[in-house]
Amino acid sequence: MKGRDLISSQELIDIAEKVKLYEPEALTRLFDLYFEKLRRYMYYKTGSLERAEDLAAETLTKGIESIGSFKDRGGTIGAWLFGIGRNLLAREREAAGKAEMVELENELPVEEEEQPEKLVLVKLSNEELYQALNRLPDEQREVVLLRFMEGYDAKTVGEIMGRKPGAVRALQFRAVQALKDMFESGGVE
Repeated sequence: MKGRDLISSQELIDIAEKVKLYEPEALTRLFDLYFEKLRRYMYYKTGSLERAEDLAAETLTKGIESIGSFKDRGGTIGAWLFGIGRNLLAREREAAGKAEMVELENELPVEEEEQPEKLVLVKLSNEELYQALNRLPDEQREVVLLRFMEGYDAKTVGEIMGRKPGAVRALQFRAVQALKDMFESGGVE
C-alpha cells in the first residue's frame, strides 16, 4: 500500500499520540496521510466526487473529535478512520432508505501503480468499473475497494470490516472470480 509503505507503524503510533494532544503538525500529517485515501474510497462507494470529499472530511473530523477513545494496536489509526467512514456511509444509506444511482465524472481519481490489479482497474472506464462493482454483494465490493484501491492487507481490512483475515480472503476470492466472470461473459457494458 503506497502511503503506508512510506511510513512505519511507529510513526503512525506517534502521529496518533500527537493528534490526541491536538498538535497542529500531527493534525496536518493525519489529513495529508488519509484525506485522499478516504476521498477515493468514498468516491467508489457514492459515485460523487463532491459527496466523497464531504464524507472524507467528516470522517477525519469525527476521528479527531473522538481520538480520545482510539486505542492503537500498532499503527492502526488508518483502519480506525476507515471504520468511522464505513459507519458514516451506513448511517447515511439507512437514513436515505436506499442507495441512489449517480452519474460518474469522466476522470477516475486513482493514481496509477504497477500492480496488475490496479492497472486493470485504471484501464477500465469509470462506468464499467462502477457497474461491475455495483453488481457485487456489498461485502465483496468493500473488500475490493479496500484491498485493491486502498492497498490494505487482509488483516487490516478484517479490522475495518469486523471480519477475520481468512473471511476477507474468501470474500476477495469470490469478488475477483465474479468480476472475472462478468468481464469474460461480456456482462459489463
